[in-house]
Amino acid sequence: MKSPHSPLTALASAAVLVGALTACSDASPSSGVDASLGMDAGRRDDLGADANIAEPDLGDATRDLGVADLSAPSADAGAISDFGAPSGDAGPPAVEGCFTDVGAGHHVFACAGIDYDVEISAPCAAGGCGLIFDVHGATMNAASEDRNTNLRALGSAAGYIVVQPTGPATAIGPQWDPARDDPKVFAFLELTARVLRVDARRIHFTGFSQGGFMSWRMLCDHAEVFASIAPAAACGTLFRHCPFTASDRPEAELPVLYVHGSRDNIVPGCGGAMRDTVVASWSMTPSSPVSMDADYTWSRYASASGNVFEFIDHSYSARSLILGGHCLPGSTDISSSTFAIDGYGCDHTSPITWGAAVLAFFQAHPRP
Repeated sequence: MKSPHSPLTALASAAVLVGALTACSDASPSSGVDASLGMDAGRRDDLGADANIAEPDLGDATRDLGVADLSAPSADAGAISDFGAPSGDAGPPAVEGCFTDVGAGHHVFACAGIDYDVEISAPCAAGGCGLIFDVHGATMNAASEDRNTNLRALGSAAGYIVVQPTGPATAIGPQWDPARDDPKVFAFLELTARVLRVDARRIHFTGFSQGGFMSWRMLCDHAEVFASIAPAAACGTLFRHCPFTASDRPEAELPVLYVHGSRDNIVPGCGGAMRDTVVASWSMTPSSPVSMDADYTWSRYASASGNVFEFIDHSYSARSLILGGHCLPGSTDISSSTFAIDGYGCDHTSPITWGAAVLAFFQAHPRP
C-alpha cells in the first residue's frame, strides 16, 4: 500500500482479512545456540514504497470471500495429472509433467492452478540436494514470503532447492484452501523430489499463518516424507492444523520448530496451547532454554527417543495495528503504516531471524 489508511479503512481491512481466514476454517536437539538463533546482520526499518502486496479490494470482498468460493475445489483449477507420473528413471534430473526446466536458476511453474517459484542452485541442478517448501499466508504470495524468510538465498547457499508456491487468487490476495490445495502442493513436492533427484533424508516444510497451518497438516498427513517442519503463527481451529487426536495425528515423531507471538491479533491466544498439545502427545520433557530475553523465550523439549520440539514465544508486534504480533522476527518486510497489512515483519530489533533459524534447524535435523 502506498499511503496510510484511515482508522475506518483499517477496521474494514481487518474485517476482510479475518472474514477471509474464517471462511476457510475446518470444524472438523539443535546444533548450538549460535547456529540456531539466525543472528541478524542488519535490517531495514521501513520498506515504504518497495512493499508490493496489492491493496485489498474492500468493495464486495466480504461477499466474494464466502465459504463456497474458498472451500469448494474449482472445476477449472487444473488436474493432478498435470504433475506427471513417476518415470522410474534414477538417472540425472529430467523434465516431467509441468516441471519443464531442471536447469540452475529461478523458475516459475504453473501446475494445477498454482504457481510455484523454484530456486535451483548450480550444484542442485545435478541432483542430490535437500528440499525446502516455504508457504505464504493470506494476502501474501511467493515473493512476499521470501521477503520474510530469505530462504531462496539462504537455502540455495546451503544445498537446498527452495520452493515457494503462490495460492489461488481471492479478493484480498492469494489464499489457501486445505481440501483443494494441500493435495496439489504435496503432489508438486513429490514431483520436485523425483525430477531433481532430491536427497530423501532432507525434505522439509515451513510456512507462515495459512502456510503454518499447512505445515502442521503436512506433519499430520505425511510424516513419513519429512525430516523436520517449522510452522509459524498457526494454531487453534481457524483452519485444520494437526490436533494430535487419536484419529488425526502424525504417524511418527518429527523435529518441530514453532514460533508464535503472544500479541498476535489474527491467530490469537493459542500458541502455548499448541506447544502443550505437542509436548503432551509425544511425552516430552523440557530442557534448558535455547535462549531468551525480556521479549522472547526459545524453549526446547525432548522425548525419550531424542526427538525435539522447539517453541519461540515472542512479544514482538508488526507495525500494523491490525496484525499486532502476527509477524516474523528479524524480517525486513515492515508495513508502510500502522493502518496497513502490507508487511509481516516484526517491527522490533530481535536477536532471532526466522528464516536463518529455520534453515539452521533443518540442517541440524535431517531424517536419520
